[in-house]
Amino acid sequence: MPKTTAKNATQFGWRPLAAAVAMLALAGCGGFNGREEALYTPENVHPITVSKDTATLKLDAAMDLGYLNGRQKAQIASFARAYTERGHGPMVVSVPDRSLNKGAASDFLNDVSRALADEGVTDDRVVYKPYQVAGDKNSAPVVMTFNRYVAQASPCGDWSANYSYNPKNLNPPNFGCATQNNLAAMVADPSDLVHPRTMDPADADRRSTVLEKYRKGESTATQRSDSDSAAVSEVK
Repeated sequence: MPKTTAKNATQFGWRPLAAAVAMLALAGCGGFNGREEALYTPENVHPITVSKDTATLKLDAAMDLGYLNGRQKAQIASFARAYTERGHGPMVVSVPDRSLNKGAASDFLNDVSRALADEGVTDDRVVYKPYQVAGDKNSAPVVMTFNRYVAQASPCGDWSANYSYNPKNLNPPNFGCATQNNLAAMVADPSDLVHPRTMDPADADRRSTVLEKYRKGESTATQRSDSDSAAVSEVK
């Protein structure tokens, strides 16, 4: 067995440290090259921005009608559903005040109110107000608006990077862009990206039922009927 000297011990002691330093150096080639490279992610390169927008629907009010036609009722129904899904604040219905079709536009309001109520948008969520138009204008529309949020990511298509030469192992400029744009398009309500929604109130009745069954030692699970059962198909 070779004799261990102070010189040999020092050499042996440095070997694990040198190996660790080499491993860290190799790990550095894996993509983490400082704060700038660490922030080079799809979320930072292609951020999703959320902005306020105004949805608008204009309804022609002909002087000889004074009521909604079938196409306009369908438009209001679609507009009301969009308001229910993404609207924030009241829906505003603006009626022309000085146009020659002022009377017909005012007659529209009853039909508009009924069409909105059919889609669950009641009058307590609607604000009716006049707007000024030129006195010599023959016809002016009834304008319906509501505020909403719109999410949008940066445009895609940056293929400027040289894929054959990437010594820092960084993501190319277009990496993750499509995913970010798809996410922005799929968010049910972009306002959720700005601030969280408030929680719904707790179901006190259900909570009391569960606690009572727990105290009695009974099952707290919801009872299922035969129609709720399911079986895996064994098609071969």
